Amino acid sequence: MNAFTEILTTSFATVALTSLAAWLFRQWLVARLTADIKLETDSKLEDLKAQLNRTKDALSGLTSAGHTAYSQSQIALLPHRVMAINTVWSSVLEWSQLSAVSTIVAVMDIDWVRTNSSDPKITETIKILLGSNYLEFLKKRNDTELVSPYVSERMWALYSAFSGFYFSRISKAVLLTFPSLDHAEIWMRINERNLIEAAAPSEILKKYDENMIQGTNVFLEYLKSQILHEFRAELSGTRDSDSAVTNASVILAAANALVQSTEQMPSTPNLKM
Repeated sequence: MNAFTEILTTSFATVALTSLAAWLFRQWLVARLTADIKLETDSKLEDLKAQLNRTKDALSGLTSAGHTAYSQSQIALLPHRVMAINTVWSSVLEWSQLSAVSTIVAVMDIDWVRTNSSDPKITETIKILLGSNYLEFLKKRNDTELVSPYVSERMWALYSAFSGFYFSRISKAVLLTFPSLDHAEIWMRINERNLIEAAAPSEILKKYDENMIQGTNVFLEYLKSQILHEFRAELSGTRDSDSAVTNASVILAAANALVQSTEQMPSTPNLKM
C-alpha cells in the first residue's frame, strides 16, 4: 500500500512538473513571439515615421517655394497696382468736374425735353457748361480701361458704374447741342435707374426716386467711398470674396448696358408732341 502510494505520488509529481514545464515553455514562446512582433512593428513604425517626416519636409519645401514665388509676383505687381489706382482715382476726380452739367441734365424731365430741347438758348448754355474739352472726358473711360487688369473686379465694376453714369449724363448734354435730334427718344432709351438699382443699396435707389438730384449726389458719393474702400483692400492684399465677385459682375453688366444704350445712334428729326 505504501509502495503504491509512493508510486502514485511520484506520478502526480512528474505530471505536475511536466505540465509546469510545458506552461513555462508556452509563456516563454509567447513572450518571445510578442517581443519579435513588437520589434518588427516598432521598426516599421520608425520607418513610416521617417517617411512621413521626409514627405512633410518635402511639402514644406514646396509650400515655402510657392509662397516665395507668390510673394515675388505680388511685389512685382505692386507698382502696376499703385499706378492703376492713381489712374482710376484721377479719372474719378476728372469726371466729378462735370457735376454741374450732370445736375442740369437731371432736372430735364422728358416733358421739358419735348418742349425745350431745341431752344437755341439751351444749346448755348449747355455748350458753355461743357467747355471746349468735353470730348476728352468722353474718351477717359476707354483710356482708363488699360489699367483694369491690375485692379480688383469689384473696384473696376464700381469705377465703371461711376464713369458710365457720368458718361450717359454728359452724352445727353452733348446731344442737346444738336437741335435736329429726337431728344425725347434719347431720354426714354437711356435708363440710369437700372444702374443705381444694381450698384447701390435700396435706400439710395429710394432717395433717387424721391428726388433725382439729391439721389444722384448720394449715389455718386457712395460709389466714390466704395472705390476708396477697394483701394485700401487692394493695397493690403485682400482678395475679393465670391459674393463680391458676383456683385461686381452685376454692377459691371448694368454699367455696360447704360453706356451701350447711350452710344446708340439717336433718331432724327426732333419730334415735337
